[in-house]
Amino acid sequence: MKHTSNFKHRIYRSHILSYAIGVLFILGVLPSVWAKGPETSKITFTSTRDGNSEIYIMNSDGSDQINLSRDNAEDFNPVWSPDGEQILFVSDRAGPSDLYIMNIEGSGVRKVFRNRKNRLNPTWSPDGKKIAYAQAQGNEVDDVIYTATINGGFVERLTHGFMPTWSSDGSEIAFIASDPRSTPLSIFNLRTRAKKRLLSNKILWGLFPSWSPRGDKIAFSKIDGKFDQGFLSWTKANIYIVNRDGTGLHQIIKDEAVIAMEPTWSPHGDEIVYTDGGHVSTQLFKTDISNNRPVQLTHEGDNFEADWFKPTALDVLPSEQLLTTFWGKIKAD
Repeated sequence: MKHTSNFKHRIYRSHILSYAIGVLFILGVLPSVWAKGPETSKITFTSTRDGNSEIYIMNSDGSDQINLSRDNAEDFNPVWSPDGEQILFVSDRAGPSDLYIMNIEGSGVRKVFRNRKNRLNPTWSPDGKKIAYAQAQGNEVDDVIYTATINGGFVERLTHGFMPTWSSDGSEIAFIASDPRSTPLSIFNLRTRAKKRLLSNKILWGLFPSWSPRGDKIAFSKIDGKFDQGFLSWTKANIYIVNRDGTGLHQIIKDEAVIAMEPTWSPHGDEIVYTDGGHVSTQLFKTDISNNRPVQLTHEGDNFEADWFKPTALDVLPSEQLLTTFWGKIKAD
């Protein structure tokens, strides 16, 4: 893959496998009890600057970058808990890549599930009570998306696919459908269990869906993908945004030379942090979605898989549909 071999082999060696082998993706979550959430805007991300993949944290301007995981294993794919008190991540420290959780200063690391499976790409339900994830199915030909409670119990099978991401009102999960000829952006309705493919006639190859904070839009990467000897590969990728109903498709990153992936929204929905794998190294950039003026946030090693948390966002972000007990408690405290 031109300009992205390091990115592919380090990140996607376990993230994007073949349709025949399975795309090892999962999401997970756990309780938020041990630590206080950050008081300033923070971004967690994965970095290889120490010789292996570690979980880092930094300010939203890229300053004060700190290694949290500090382990010889491969630790990656960090996700904030909804209250910012914990970080869920993936690690191979006990065998297959699986879900772990730690406090925001790096203490209290513990496994989410008791059994060992290949689980990756965590996502949290907006009320903090459940997780969604995708899991390789052994002898089956593709991955399956599941939900579970935050302690790894009450596992429920949803649909074939990978890269799930939970909507902010808790009613839907956006994901990438399993298909031997494409990677279509799709939505699963948790109430009706109906599945819907977005942009099926416009974009065949999509990856890394990410809901906007208000739940009205989805950011994702459009790629010129193909399955090559059991692996999904591409040489171009860019960030697009589409409305929840599939309308209003538009491109965010205007520079065609970049390989822009893994978009994550700012808490107020006006900026996006993304991974650019189109250079000698893979780095994180931030851009305002209205004026598209990228700012590089990381420089040392390879950096990717960002997730953004801002405490004050809880006071203003929930949409009218998002009236869960969790949000009500946060606003009242």
